[in-house]
Amino acid sequence: MPLQLREVTSDDDFDEITSVECESFETPFIGTYILLRPNRGPGPIGEAGFQEFKERQIREHHDDPSSHWVKVVDTAIGKIVGAANWNIYETNPFEEPSPEPLQAYWWPEGEQRELASMLLRQLLDPRATTMNKPHLLLSICFVHPDHRRRGVGNLLLEWGTKKADEMRLEVFLESTDDGKYLYHRHGFAVMNEYLLGATVSNTSMEWKKLQEELRIPIRVHLMRRGVESKSEV
Repeated sequence: MPLQLREVTSDDDFDEITSVECESFETPFIGTYILLRPNRGPGPIGEAGFQEFKERQIREHHDDPSSHWVKVVDTAIGKIVGAANWNIYETNPFEEPSPEPLQAYWWPEGEQRELASMLLRQLLDPRATTMNKPHLLLSICFVHPDHRRRGVGNLLLEWGTKKADEMRLEVFLESTDDGKYLYHRHGFAVMNEYLLGATVSNTSMEWKKLQEELRIPIRVHLMRRGVESKSEV
């Protein structure tokens, strides 16, 4: 079979993983991707933004013992065509409250960073009240646009859902409109929906620029897969 699921064991993979990630979130465009990588596009600024994003993902992976990256390789062409980052929490990760609010420190200092940090907190803060128990979290999952509808996403999801079934744990994720149909087939159901940036009253030029760049408001579906849930694939 040309598609093979493998765990990521080398930092060398992250150059290709990050490239696939960036291409996947541009087609279709996903605004939360810009929160994670504000400097994109061609030229020196885009290349510097790519390197910073890649190195930050590597650093966060090493710093977090719950983090597990998996990839799907098309062995016929020898390329990574999709990847996912799973977190396995055997205890409540929110037992101790965070000492400081989340900050998008990779954004330039000033109002843009403040606004990006606010959106990041709108996206991630609900985890503390929803996922305050042992569980698995699908932090990110993506498939290269040229390799969709081949079963890549199913392989990436099955890695985590099988682990969850073995450990008898719930699974959580945040989804876009497009992604929720795949997750539904794997036993996930929508718990809540919210629009990032919908209630912001800021009228500054920086906010208007960010609204246009990220295409705010951004719809997010908080989804859960219960212990007894079954996949349809």
